[in-house]
Amino acid sequence: MDYFYRMEKVSIFGIRAILEAVSAEEPIDKVWILKGTKSNLAEQLLHQLRKKNIAFSFVPVERLDRFSDKNHQGAVARIAALKTFEMEPLVEEIISSKKDPIFVLLDGITDARNFGAILRTAAATGVDAVFISNSGSAPLNGDVVKTSAGGAFKVPVSKVSHLKDVVYLLESHNIPILAISEKGKETIYVPDLTGPIGLVFGSEGIGISNGLLKIISKTAKLPMTDKIESLNVSVAFGVTLYEVIRQKQL
Repeated sequence: MDYFYRMEKVSIFGIRAILEAVSAEEPIDKVWILKGTKSNLAEQLLHQLRKKNIAFSFVPVERLDRFSDKNHQGAVARIAALKTFEMEPLVEEIISSKKDPIFVLLDGITDARNFGAILRTAAATGVDAVFISNSGSAPLNGDVVKTSAGGAFKVPVSKVSHLKDVVYLLESHNIPILAISEKGKETIYVPDLTGPIGLVFGSEGIGISNGLLKIISKTAKLPMTDKIESLNVSVAFGVTLYEVIRQKQL
């Protein structure tokens, strides 16, 4: 798989310029569009953003003005520091080339350093792919790459509209999904983690969203004393993945 890295922050200003960037397959992380913008060009941009599964939002002019003193012309796009991969081709390629793949779904992990730390551990523990949602996820910026200590180059990341789509796709390939949640009745040391698996992690404050939990049949938790309610998500991720490794090496 081809990776690339861009450390500096890069923004594109103007609807026409953003359209050209989309056509050129630039790795656009997100687009902000001025509220109330109506034109044929704007409609073309919205169509392409939806088609390419690129996150966007409508914002007041004050929000756009914060990006730069340049003339933003009603739209600003942020270029990601990392390339992302399409969900279905990525899953198909991994399944066809590896016997017991490990897939990770991150729900609502917004802190770039936590995300970078997760990618670092993911690379160290043999995770095959990480999936994040278009909205409510950490930006794919230089902080993620730096914190990952190279892990960002070794584990493909896929951005999707809904993590539910990843769950359904993996289940269609008979890959079990396990949600790591404090709502689990058993600890991570009970389920069999030796085969192919999809692991779901949520944010520290909210955890895994209820909508996602409803479609996942199995949950497990980390054993905790009553002295603290939760662990940092990157720590919880590391504990869980090394239990996966321990079981696979038995």
